[in-house]
Amino acid sequence: MSHTFHQLYYHLVWATHSREPLIAREWRPELLNIINEEVKLRGGVPLRHNAMPDHVHLVARLSPTLLISDFVGKVKGAASFRVNRHIRPRFKLQWQEGYGVLSLRSDDLEKVYHYVDHQEEHHRSRKISSLLETIDTDEAWPEDITLKPAEAG
Repeated sequence: MSHTFHQLYYHLVWATHSREPLIAREWRPELLNIINEEVKLRGGVPLRHNAMPDHVHLVARLSPTLLISDFVGKVKGAASFRVNRHIRPRFKLQWQEGYGVLSLRSDDLEKVYHYVDHQEEHHRSRKISSLLETIDTDEAWPEDITLKPAEAG
């Protein structure tokens, strides 16, 4: 796809197993470096990341040839493997199944960067975005929604 123009930006969020506070402040920078390396290794461009004790935020630019579910699964798996093997945290790092993902317009990147960079402040003041913090949901697409064609005019 060398002749294809794309600007595909994603905000990805995933949680620790059972939302347990498994990510320790002492080794969080190492985890984020590992995530950066794994994103690059798998063809992504990491733009921003941060982690709280129970979840990770990643903003990345991805190629249209990447299957997001495979990409996230591989990044999560490799990151937890490397943390457990090399950092050896007190409690084994395990991820919850699934993830949250939002596609972003380039005009929204600075706002999302600010949100990701200031995670601790947002959580401390409880000024968090329910949309940007959504990781898993049991809600299905509503059955009664039908898409209507745009009206000519």
